[in-house]
Amino acid sequence: MAEVANRTLQRGLNVLELLSEHPDGLELHEIADMLSMPKSSAHNLMQTLLTMRYVRLTPGAQYQLTLKTFEVGAAVVQGTDINQIVRQYMMKAFNECNETMHCGVLAGRKVLYIDKIESTRSIRMASHVGIQMPLHATAMGKAFLAAMPEEEARRLLMSENLEQLTPHTITDADALMLQLREIRQRGWALEDEENTESVCCVGVAVLDRDGKPAYALSVSAPSFRMNEELQETYGALLITAKHRIERVLRAL
Repeated sequence: MAEVANRTLQRGLNVLELLSEHPDGLELHEIADMLSMPKSSAHNLMQTLLTMRYVRLTPGAQYQLTLKTFEVGAAVVQGTDINQIVRQYMMKAFNECNETMHCGVLAGRKVLYIDKIESTRSIRMASHVGIQMPLHATAMGKAFLAAMPEEEARRLLMSENLEQLTPHTITDADALMLQLREIRQRGWALEDEENTESVCCVGVAVLDRDGKPAYALSVSAPSFRMNEELQETYGALLITAKHRIERVLRAL
């Protein structure tokens, strides 16, 4: 019986996480499809969550989270170090990719690496917490720049010589500004052998409650292991982590 109860609880929590990513609500069949569960099981879960007032049913037959979930989450946030929150969502992404992940903050014209989750694969990126890298040659740095107003990003890029770290490093400010526009449209940044040869990274910026970049996250892997399809996959993983962290930051 304990195993069945745990599975039911897991499904219920999966429903809450899913609805948190769809604030406009989802219909019953959408919930069942997205979580790969029978519609009857989804219906029973939703009835329980309705009874406990964690969700509500709209006139359009869509399920939405209620403020009760916010109340529970806010109680946790008040007593939690934000860096622990960031690492928690980094781990969620890491568990799906098993590639080296970094978290960084802005440090003047550089990115300061403040956390790292090491891949367990035999070939992985050499880096360490505490290192500082230039904005123009890292995925996290480009993500930070893309999250800034265009004039601020240009000012940063024009204020120093852009160091050529590898033959692939982009050192032309105008070319980088074009890349930043692509990053804003796509949602994630790409750095392909521009910081370290044979290493490819994707990254996103995490915004605070005022819409300013507070953190950046990245996934790094040997170039031969990160084709275009995986770049898209890892970019999507990071965007999910970014949105979850930003919800916490807005609640602080």
